[in-house]
Amino acid sequence: MSALLTSEEAMAAMRVSRNTFWKLKREGYLIPVDENKLLERQRRLLFRREDIERLIREGRRPMQQRAS
Repeated sequence: MSALLTSEEAMAAMRVSRNTFWKLKREGYLIPVDENKLLERQRRLLFRREDIERLIREGRRPMQQRAS
C-alpha cells in the first residue's frame, strides 16, 4: 500500500462526501503533502495515509502544520 493517497482515495477510505472532505481540509483537519516537494508533473494533492488513518481513528482534531 502506498504511503500517499489521492484526495479520491482518502475520501473513499474515510467514507465521506467530496464536500465534507474539502471542508475538513479547509478547517485544518487534513494537510496535503507539500506540493513543492512533489515532481513538477504531479499537479494533484496527496495526503499521508497515516494522517487519514489517524483522522478515522481519533476523529476530528486539527493537525499541526508540518515543517517537512
